[in-house]
Amino acid sequence: MTLKDRISVDVLLAIAFMVLAGTAILFLGSLVAPPKTLMGRSMTAIPPSMFPNIVLSLLAILSAVFLVSRFRETPSPFSVGINTRGWQEGTVFFAILTFYALSMVPLGFFISTAMTMAALSWLVGNRSILQIIILSLVAPVLLYLAATRLLAVSLPELDVLELFYARLLS
Repeated sequence: MTLKDRISVDVLLAIAFMVLAGTAILFLGSLVAPPKTLMGRSMTAIPPSMFPNIVLSLLAILSAVFLVSRFRETPSPFSVGINTRGWQEGTVFFAILTFYALSMVPLGFFISTAMTMAALSWLVGNRSILQIIILSLVAPVLLYLAATRLLAVSLPELDVLELFYARLLS
């Protein structure tokens, strides 16, 4: 197969993600506001650019790995075009993530993440209700602990849940 036969929408998106992530990493100092200081000292333990830098680096690395693996394998003749089902799943995926972004502040991190994890799990084909419930309950707690304890990031939360976890983790 020629190079033209191997270029598809997912390859173009991976190239775009890799270029955009690399560009954002280069200009991260201009994209992230400097930390607040109190009497000349930073009020946070980590620089505010650390989390975006981690995410953008992982996006660039995963895009590169995808491209390398894509060009090493023989493409399937069935995966060349995008069908209607693919567009529908992509639209539902975008709607779920839009809901997640819009519901984070009013519903809090735990509730919005649990609902999003359940919806995404169902979207990718998981039909085991027990697995969906376990994933929806365990994933938000692990993400919360990783973000708040490892990365020192403050996440939006409902007051009742925030008090519960503050007492539990203290």
